[in-house]
Amino acid sequence: MKSRKLKYISIVILLVFSLILAAIIFYEKNQEMKIIFLDVGQGDAILIEQGSNQILIDGGPSEQILLEKLGKYVPFWDRKIELVIATHPDQDHIQGLMGALKNYQVENLMETTIRSESQLYQKYEELIQNRSISKIMPDSETTVRIGGAEMSILSPLGLVPDSIVKDTNSFSIVSRLVFGDSSFLFTGDLPEKEELKLVKREVDVRSNVLKVAHHGSKYSSSDDFLKKVHPREAIISSGKNNRFGHPSMEAMERLKSNNIEILRTDEMGDIVYACKNLEKRCQLVAN
Repeated sequence: MKSRKLKYISIVILLVFSLILAAIIFYEKNQEMKIIFLDVGQGDAILIEQGSNQILIDGGPSEQILLEKLGKYVPFWDRKIELVIATHPDQDHIQGLMGALKNYQVENLMETTIRSESQLYQKYEELIQNRSISKIMPDSETTVRIGGAEMSILSPLGLVPDSIVKDTNSFSIVSRLVFGDSSFLFTGDLPEKEELKLVKREVDVRSNVLKVAHHGSKYSSSDDFLKKVHPREAIISSGKNNRFGHPSMEAMERLKSNNIEILRTDEMGDIVYACKNLEKRCQLVAN
């Protein structure tokens, strides 16, 4: 009698697990890709996801806030992030990443060889080493694929110092994601002089959506660069009433004069684009 009950219980447990597995597989296959500009305050964090596959670009200035955002968008059973891109080692870009590195299995981390002298950066690099996270150096030949989209690395161009540098913004990793008719340009904190290098070298930066560099600083988003990118929409990631005065009036005026719609995380919260597989197009989702 007991053996028969155990047999039935085993069958029920197996059936339940099979149903859960089938539900997860169905979820994976039917999930559309999303590009989410996370509202993390005065900093940058962008999540690109399709099912249980994620790319996280920067992490903002707070571990707690980033983990709350990942908990909102990443499936609860998924504790792995396939790729983290740290555009450059400033606090408002890597502090939050510490939380992701501690709480998720990060398969690969892309960063340049430039280093910061801050204690935060030292702890960040120690954490990467202790967790044996595989590093990828950004390269113009590097291509990353996710959910039918392809991401290419556009910058930094040329030799990157393997040393401590003060102007970390100039070596920001710039990437471009293309999904069918839609394209996104992610710029880190790239300053104007580096924007113009991309323009002069005729790098293809044309994109429907531009993540405005350096939170809308007056030292980025030059007219020549905006004309080359020719975006329909511009995302500004900045904190409410931040001490830097971001976004600057100068950058805002340049965006407006180029007839670019401005979307701001400090006003709108998370900004989400959903990418339809059949239409091969990404559209802004209303909050």
